[in-house]
Amino acid sequence: MKSPRSLYDRHRFLISNILKGFLGFGILILALHLIRFNFTESERFAWMQPLYERPNLVMVLFFASELLFGIIPPELFMLWAMQTQYLGTYAWGVVLMSVCSYCIGAFNYFLGRFLRDRTDWLHGKSKLVRKYRLMFEKYGSELVIVAATSPIPFSLVSLLGGAGGLGRREYLLNSLYRFPRYFLYAYALWRIEG
Repeated sequence: MKSPRSLYDRHRFLISNILKGFLGFGILILALHLIRFNFTESERFAWMQPLYERPNLVMVLFFASELLFGIIPPELFMLWAMQTQYLGTYAWGVVLMSVCSYCIGAFNYFLGRFLRDRTDWLHGKSKLVRKYRLMFEKYGSELVIVAATSPIPFSLVSLLGGAGGLGRREYLLNSLYRFPRYFLYAYALWRIEG
């Protein structure tokens, strides 16, 4: 059983990192407001037109980013979905992207379980992997919640969750927090851009 101090530390970690995620989102919203205020709609369209014309490339980038440690914030893909309607309505596009993100995380979790006893990549020299491995050892499933709701790399944490022995049910339930993140951020972007 966890000591009260340990439980306090875990909850503090959870809350402070979720708040950091909201702070990062706030910075993105501020940047969008500054862009809207300082550039015309036609200028913004001219910047984005190369992406608007290549939806398959955007989808490949989305899947690659979600699979490879979340290199590109999903909010940028939400903006693309809103502007292009390539995936259908904006709401439908967000639902599809959130389901894909959740499924890719689950894939990484099961990949981590498969690799757990087959390789020593967890103890390699990668500073990024070592940093999150140590965080996972300390915070466990709380790190999955934080990664699902913040800019911490969700797919890497999912991989570490599987490799670190986190229970399947616990992982799948905690990673469901990915959906509120997508829907809250999508709603906020829609209010700003819509």
